[in-house]
Amino acid sequence: MNQQVERSAQDALSAGQNAAILGSLTAESLGGPRIAPDPRPYPRFPLPRPLALEWDNLAARISAAPYLHLGWAEAWCRAFSEGDPELRTLRRDGRLAAVLPMVRKQKLLESAANYHTPGFGLLAEDHEASLALARDLFSDDPLHVSITSLDPEGESLKACRQAAEEANYRVVVRPFQRSLYLELDEDWDQYETGLGKNLLRNLKRARRQLELEGEVSVDVVCGGAGLDEKLREAFLVEAASWKGAAGTAIQSDPRTQRFYTAVGRWAAERGMLRLFFLRVGRRPLAMYLALQDSGVCYLHKGGYDPAFGRYSPGKMLLHEVIRDCFAGGVKRIEFNGDAEPYKFCWTGAVREYQRFDAFAPSMAGQLAWAAHAYSRPVTHRLRQGLGLAPKE
Repeated sequence: MNQQVERSAQDALSAGQNAAILGSLTAESLGGPRIAPDPRPYPRFPLPRPLALEWDNLAARISAAPYLHLGWAEAWCRAFSEGDPELRTLRRDGRLAAVLPMVRKQKLLESAANYHTPGFGLLAEDHEASLALARDLFSDDPLHVSITSLDPEGESLKACRQAAEEANYRVVVRPFQRSLYLELDEDWDQYETGLGKNLLRNLKRARRQLELEGEVSVDVVCGGAGLDEKLREAFLVEAASWKGAAGTAIQSDPRTQRFYTAVGRWAAERGMLRLFFLRVGRRPLAMYLALQDSGVCYLHKGGYDPAFGRYSPGKMLLHEVIRDCFAGGVKRIEFNGDAEPYKFCWTGAVREYQRFDAFAPSMAGQLAWAAHAYSRPVTHRLRQGLGLAPKE
């Protein structure tokens, strides 16, 4: 069975320019001969319809998380890419079997992902495809390969480690982010009964008090007319809280706002979008931006209006979101983001995503490893001393 790896390089995305995929390369297939490169250049985003459909079909076949879909990758590249995007694909008997969007910055090859990407990895139909595509990452001897937000138990991390070690690269795997998740393996009444008594008592009291302000309701927006207006409304609510003051809110950065707007539109088209609002009358007090697919609800961004903070609107809405997931047959909720203390009210299950770095066996590669290994702790301590947030 032949496998072909195509690697297509895209022009850097800047000033709102679309990415271009320039060419393709091949890697040696497992159990088969090396296949000649496909010289076809791919056009700019959006990708050619056949390739886009193949990517979507592959993601659907393996029930991939939204972050591994074309729509997410395209939105991310348009908003955040600062290097030359590369789309690496692998084919088995002519069928797309694996795909991985990366970004090249000279001799650094890194994942098309950042803090806004809760999970990343190789979109591949099996171990063989994952390993073949991972091996292709090292085929042109990059100085440094960096992939972030990998599931510690996932196939991607195993394949990348094996491929790097085969190429004699020095591998560093370290924690990237601790995120919580909730398995919905019981009914709602059982789950709610297991929550803290103080939490439930405070929520009931806050609800009664809030109802004195007006009619309390929860809206769930999945798409339709006026979607952009609803997204802007959600971004305003999120920015009203501490995130706005800290400059970490969606609308604090035009790139981030562009990204989540594009993701919201794409997710709505695919039936994935779940935009939750807690309202008093028509006024939104809290919001959650979530994606739901293949029985999993992915919570991405949440916020609340501090003017109503005494009613705990964020907790009140999250309680309703979880209830909605139970009612809708969701099997798991990914809370995403950091494992912040307030999230432990709802679950104690933690997944620690990893960052993978591999450095070439050359002298330059070992110097890059030394700088990575010894400069990061010093930088981390300096930022702590200055009261700054850790920088990834």
